[in-house]
Amino acid sequence: MDIINNQELLTGVATNIVEDSIKGAWDRIKKFFKDLDAKDSIRYKTAYERYLINTKQKNSKIKTIIYRRAPKELYSFYECIGVSYNGKTINTENINNLFVLGNKIIVTGTGGIGKSILFKHLFLNTIEETGLIPVLIELRSFNICDVREISIFDTIYKSLCDNGFDLSKEYFEYSMEEGGYIIFLDGYDEVNRDKAEKVTSEIKALAEKYNDNRYFLSSRPSEEFIGWNDFCEVETLKLNKKQALDLIKKIEFDEVAKETFYKELDNSLYEKYESFASNPLLLNIMLLTFQKHASIPERLNDFYEEAFVTLFNVHDATKDSYVRDIRSGLGCEDFKLIFSYICFKSYFNGEFQFSEARLRSYIQTAKQKFDRFNFSVEDFQEDLTQSVCMLIKEGVVYHFSHRSFQEYFAAWYTCKLVDDIQSKLLLNWIKESESIFSDSYFLMLFDLQSEKVNKIILCPILKEIQKLYTQYGYSLEFLNNLFGGVRFNRRRTSEKKDIYSTSLTIKNKYLCYGLMLNNKLNKFPYGNSDNDAEKAVYEKVKIYFVSNNKIDNNDIRLREFSFNDILLVLSEEELLNHLQWFQCQVEFALQILQKYDDSNVNRKKRVSTILEEL
Repeated sequence: MDIINNQELLTGVATNIVEDSIKGAWDRIKKFFKDLDAKDSIRYKTAYERYLINTKQKNSKIKTIIYRRAPKELYSFYECIGVSYNGKTINTENINNLFVLGNKIIVTGTGGIGKSILFKHLFLNTIEETGLIPVLIELRSFNICDVREISIFDTIYKSLCDNGFDLSKEYFEYSMEEGGYIIFLDGYDEVNRDKAEKVTSEIKALAEKYNDNRYFLSSRPSEEFIGWNDFCEVETLKLNKKQALDLIKKIEFDEVAKETFYKELDNSLYEKYESFASNPLLLNIMLLTFQKHASIPERLNDFYEEAFVTLFNVHDATKDSYVRDIRSGLGCEDFKLIFSYICFKSYFNGEFQFSEARLRSYIQTAKQKFDRFNFSVEDFQEDLTQSVCMLIKEGVVYHFSHRSFQEYFAAWYTCKLVDDIQSKLLLNWIKESESIFSDSYFLMLFDLQSEKVNKIILCPILKEIQKLYTQYGYSLEFLNNLFGGVRFNRRRTSEKKDIYSTSLTIKNKYLCYGLMLNNKLNKFPYGNSDNDAEKAVYEKVKIYFVSNNKIDNNDIRLREFSFNDILLVLSEEELLNHLQWFQCQVEFALQILQKYDDSNVNRKKRVSTILEEL
C-alpha cells in the first residue's frame, strides 16, 4: 500500500479559507437556482455569505481531550489523514481527489481515528475548492427525535436556514434536483438502534431521489455497507510516524513534557505502541499519561485505565499547581464505579448521547443502585463534563468525549456481574447486536477476562456448532445450517493486480457471529488464499451464469449465489474443497471448546487433579 506523503497545510492560509473564498462563492453556486430575479439574487447572495461565515465558525474550531476548556482552530493542529480504496492511498487535503471515486462515498475507520475532524476539514475545503454548497449533519442528533420526525431532507433544509441561508422551499428543492450540494453525514454508527432503520432508509431514499448531489457518510466499519451498492467505501488510514510527530509538535502543551515525549516517540515509542500512536485520539491521551507517569501501559485496557486516572487527577496546564476539584466528593475508584455503570447501561441500550434529562436519569439510577455513596446528581453531572471530561456538552445534548471510553467502562463493569448474568446478557447480545465487530467492547472484555469469555460466552455457541458438525460432518448440509450462500469478490490493488476471494453469506447469525468472534478473540491464524485457485472458480462461475443468461450484469460481485446455484457449475466435492478454509475455522473453534469447556472437568476427580488442569 502506498504511504501518504503528508503535505503541511499552512495555518495562516487554511484558517482564512472562507474569508478568501467567500467573495466568489455565490457566483459559483447561483447556477443551481432557477430564474432568480435581481432582487432575489442579491438577497440570496447575502444569505449565502452569512451561511458560510456561520458554518465556518462552527466547523473551524473544536474541543479535544487536550483542549477541553476552549475550542482551538482546527488547522492549528490538524494532521490530514488519508483514505484507502482498493489498496490505493488517496490524499484528502483536496476534496476533489475523492470525487474520482463517485458521488456517494462511505468513509469508515476505527474509533478515534479522526473521521469527524476529517469531515470538518472536507466541509471547509469544499468552500475553497468547489462550486458546491456543503452541509454537515451529525446523525447522532436524530437520537433525541421521535422516529416519525426523522427526515434527512428536512434536516438539510433546516441546517441551511438556521445558519443564515434562508431559502424558500421551492429554491431549495430545485437546487437539490440540480445537484448543488455536498452532504456530509457524520457518525452513522452513533445512531441509536431504534432509529437506525429509519435513518438508513432516509439516507438511501434521499441519495437515490437527488442523485446528482454528492454524499459522504462516516461510520465505523460494518458488514451492512456491503449492501449499499450505490456507495463506494473508503477506509481512513492511521497516522504514520511523521504525522504523529507533526501532530505532537503542533499541540499547545507543557513544553518540557511535550519535548520529552516527542523525543521518546521519535526514538522508540511510535514503533513500540503503534496501535496507540497512530490513532490521533489515543496519541493525545498518550501525551497526557506520559506527562503524568513518564511511561505508557502495554495493554489497551491498562492504557484506558491509566488515561481515566490521569484525566481524573489532571492538573490544569494554565494554573501551575491547581488540581481540579471533584464536586461530587467521590474518590477515583468510587467515581469510576458509578461512571462505569452509566456506560454499561447506556452501551447496551444503544445510547451514545443523551438529553440532560436522560443523563440525569442515568446518574439517579446509579445513585440509587450504589446508595452507599452520598453525592448529588448535579455535582456528578458537572464532574463528567468539567472535571473528568468523559462527556462533552454540545447545545442541549451530551455525548462521550469518545465512544471508546464508553466501551471500555461498559466492559469493566460487565466483569463485576456474576457468570450466569454475564452469559445470558452477552449470548443474547450476540443475537441482537449489529455492532459486535465494529465496536471494541468484546476486545476489551476479552482482555480483562479472557478465560471467562471463552468459558461462559463462546463455549455455549461452539457447543451448538459442534453438534451440527458431529451430525453432518463437513458437508453442504452443515454449511446450509449456517449460511445462505456465497459471494465471489474481486478487488484491484494499487499495482493493478486483481485479488480474488470467496465469502459466505450469513444465515444463522448467532452461530456465525459466535464463530467469527472466537476467531477474532482467540487469534485464528488466517493464511493467504490461493489467488489462482480463487480466480479459476470466479471465472468459471461468471462464464456459466453470463453465457446462460442467468444474470443481467457481467459483474457477479453484485450477486449472492445459493449453494444449489453453484452446484450447477461445481461438483459438491469441488465446492467443499474450495471452501476448505472454513473447515479450518470450525476445527480451530472445536479446539478452543475442548480447552475451555467446563464439562470436561470430571467432578469426581480429586482437588489436586482438578487444580493441575486449571
